[in-house]
Amino acid sequence: MSRLLGLDDYAAQLMATLVVDGAVLDDRLVLRHFTPGFAIKFGHPGPAGKSILDYVDDADKRAQLAGMARLPAARPGSGQNDATLPPVAAEDPRRPDNTDHADDQDAHDGPSSGVVELTLTRPRMEVRISPLTRSGDSAYGFLVQEIPESSISNMPIENAGRVAPDARASARRVLSQLSHAYWESNPQTGAFVASELWYLMRGHRVEENDLLQNHKTWKERLHPEDRPALFDYQRKLQAGEADFDLVIYRERHADGHWMTILCKGAVIERDASGAVLRVAGTDAEITASHSTEEYIREIALLEQRWLIAAEYAQLGLWDNDEAAGTRYVSQTWRKMRGYGPNDAFDESRAALAERTHPDDRASLERQIQATVNGDTETVFQEYRERHRDGHWIWILSRGRVIARDAQGRATRIIGIDTDITDIKAASEKIYRMSRRLEVAIQATRVGIWDADLAKDEVVWDARMMEIFGLDRPPGPIAADYWENAIHPDDKERVLAQTAEVEAGKTTFGADYRILRPDGKQRYIRSRSTMLFDGAVGHGLIGVDWDITADVEAAAELSRAHALAHRRNEELEQARAEMEHNALHDALTDLPNRRFIDQQMQAVRGQKQQIAVMQLDLDRFKQINDTLGHAAGDAVLRHVAQVMVGIAPEEATVARVGGDEFVIFFKTAPRPSSIKRIAEKIAYALEIPFEVNAKECRFGVSIGIAIGDLPRQTPEEVFENADMALYEAKDSGRGRSMSFSDRMRIAVETKRLLADALLGGLERDEFYCVYQPQFEAGSLRLSGLEALVRWQRPDGTVAPPSVFLEMAEELGVVERLDQRVLEQVMSDQARWSTLGLAAPRVAVNVSARRLADPQLPQRLQQLGIRPGQLSFELLETVFLDTHNPVIAANIAAIRSMGIEIEIDDFGTGHASIVGMLQLQPSRLKIDQQIVGPLTKGEKQGTLVRSIIDIGRMHGIDVIAEGVETADHVRLLTAMGCNYLQGYGLGVPMPEAELRDRLRSGDWSTPAGTGTGC
Repeated sequence: MSRLLGLDDYAAQLMATLVVDGAVLDDRLVLRHFTPGFAIKFGHPGPAGKSILDYVDDADKRAQLAGMARLPAARPGSGQNDATLPPVAAEDPRRPDNTDHADDQDAHDGPSSGVVELTLTRPRMEVRISPLTRSGDSAYGFLVQEIPESSISNMPIENAGRVAPDARASARRVLSQLSHAYWESNPQTGAFVASELWYLMRGHRVEENDLLQNHKTWKERLHPEDRPALFDYQRKLQAGEADFDLVIYRERHADGHWMTILCKGAVIERDASGAVLRVAGTDAEITASHSTEEYIREIALLEQRWLIAAEYAQLGLWDNDEAAGTRYVSQTWRKMRGYGPNDAFDESRAALAERTHPDDRASLERQIQATVNGDTETVFQEYRERHRDGHWIWILSRGRVIARDAQGRATRIIGIDTDITDIKAASEKIYRMSRRLEVAIQATRVGIWDADLAKDEVVWDARMMEIFGLDRPPGPIAADYWENAIHPDDKERVLAQTAEVEAGKTTFGADYRILRPDGKQRYIRSRSTMLFDGAVGHGLIGVDWDITADVEAAAELSRAHALAHRRNEELEQARAEMEHNALHDALTDLPNRRFIDQQMQAVRGQKQQIAVMQLDLDRFKQINDTLGHAAGDAVLRHVAQVMVGIAPEEATVARVGGDEFVIFFKTAPRPSSIKRIAEKIAYALEIPFEVNAKECRFGVSIGIAIGDLPRQTPEEVFENADMALYEAKDSGRGRSMSFSDRMRIAVETKRLLADALLGGLERDEFYCVYQPQFEAGSLRLSGLEALVRWQRPDGTVAPPSVFLEMAEELGVVERLDQRVLEQVMSDQARWSTLGLAAPRVAVNVSARRLADPQLPQRLQQLGIRPGQLSFELLETVFLDTHNPVIAANIAAIRSMGIEIEIDDFGTGHASIVGMLQLQPSRLKIDQQIVGPLTKGEKQGTLVRSIIDIGRMHGIDVIAEGVETADHVRLLTAMGCNYLQGYGLGVPMPEAELRDRLRSGDWSTPAGTGTGC
């Protein structure tokens, strides 16, 4: 638990940064400040101005809280909270090191001494309340809601610091690889961690054992002039007042030289009270760039002094006597602002601030204060000032403190102002300063040397001494020193050019390396020109630049260019791999359908003959189901190898689906040749293939099509090959078929039938007829079977044999089942209304409909009476009894009083065991078995066996296909229960059935019902 403090001045601020929901209580336990999340929990109205006692039901807790503030234990809502405030120990909660209170001990291990833990009501929440703490004339307590440490803060910005230790460690590892040195500290414990680069930057090896000590003694390594500013930055950073601000300071390297550090840090974690737990940041060494900035300032000062000496009459001179409070300005100073010598002009500092551009006032004021207070000795400020006529002019103000008083405050400052509004004019003026100003500016950046060839004397300036690493003043240098400093690998080339220069043949200009006394290698660029004097002969004057940084930057740029080139090559390779992957199958590495599509697009519109071979594996699903997908993958790779080995090189072998392959011929071979290719592939794939010591047997069906472009499109040729493939599958698989127009006609016929079937469903062209069933022996009516018919628009009536298979392919058999069932229910309701006694009606139910999970609910909505219906199921349903949906639906159907019949028994592949598990009410012997009954004893034995099976298990048997009196006699003698067939009653429309139910006459007059 984070420490709990009662605060006054910072209460609202603490509430805004609290990472848990909470509030501040005053000396009468009234809610004063609270987090947004805490207020939201109370709804409307919020808790503002209410006593915490109003939300506490527990009498003991009320007494404990009242005693804390010496209040009466008021019941909730009473408002009795006036009492005399007890003495409370005074403390300053704003002291960052105030840790002597009892409630700060073991802050994370349990409740602090005097803390009250209780449950609020309306809303209900667990909270903790700190003891009251004195602050001035008042006292305050602090309330927080008890929530897990992993909870999300009600202040989103705080969530960024809630990082798990393992994620924190991972972040350090990543940050340690950055080009800047990463560091992290805990102001509470003093713990400090840093990346490897942090130590290497300071000249220490990571393997050294005194790394931590290096940080502890870090303050001793700081430059004395930088310590105050840096310590102040540390204080602000740990207080959270300098997030992401920059500070630049100097620190002594392990080898003794001063290096300049750019530091940037931020608070990244606080505790619940807002105290800083973790501060992190980065260090970057900017010694070279910082030195450059110092040189630029020196140049500016040098230029300023030179301009004052040479052009002071054209600049605005000002002299501030801070002690007397007076200010002198020259006529030029006035003139650049639009004022004449005698014009009234307010020269006070307040007037200057008023004339200064609003965006520049703060920086100008900081410059003035820094100069007056002793933070700097010079003035160097650019700012905008309003001209007398109203426009803005840019002023460059430069000056120096001339005198200070005993307290260090400036008493006299003198300087000049320059109107730098017209940059181009200023540039032209600088150009007119001639060569002296140019040499003066260059002298601060390059080394100048002078060689008297007659006297064999060489003189270097200070910069030359610095470039060559010599700690000595400017002056003569040994004539051979320069030669000895040249890198051995460059010496011969440079000295050869020097000889030509001395002979007067050329001027000197070379880039070369030198080795300094400190062992460092530097790159030098040297340029010179000849100087002639008739009295003393001739000599050389030249300049040298240290171009090490430029050379290293160029080398780095070259490395970056090489790296970019390698990366471009890698990207190109990756692009090629991606393109290959996009156009090829990952398993077999064969071209895929997209590749084939591109090839088809390439030949579109051309005048040529193409050929397509479509291949589909036979029995591949069984391999996947029995041996697993790994074996299936091995089979597919084997097939790819076989096809590539047999197909001509100019043909494209592709895998376009799960077990579907294509061979595409941009130029079609002769039909006999392509047929031989297909036969070779089929023969090769019939050879057993072993996978994991298990033999795989499979085959292939192949469809072949040849097409003439552009009369046909490539897509049409592919469609023709696909038709041939399906013809091969329908013809028994394991063979190849070539496309013919007959196939297209068959496909077109099926398409027309499918369109007509779907249209018939939409137009409600399907209806049912009824065929009666009779008891064997008495020939009394025992039941009806509803049979579907299609009344086509041309008036013809189609039986199920015409459209049922297509309905299965289209997946609309369930709709036909539903249409028949709805008509049967409607017809039964009509018969009941007319008082006609109708037996049960048998309705066919497809396996697809039986697998519908919603079937029981739909049947219940129809209100079916027990014994009203029976459902005829095909024998193949036995194979699906393991399907839990089918099993559940059959049980639900039985519970509704709907009987189960097995249709076409004896023609399927089910077992007797499966039939017994289903326990149907009746079996229907298929007419293909009943029809030949009169032709011999052998057929009668089969029928008798089925009847005996039914009798043994209490299952009634219905014989279909009863056409003659002999059928009736033989089946009755065998013990068959029910008879159905054209010999007893033909399928008839509902109106005819209604008449027969009314009359009881079931004889079949000639021509009656035969159209159904």
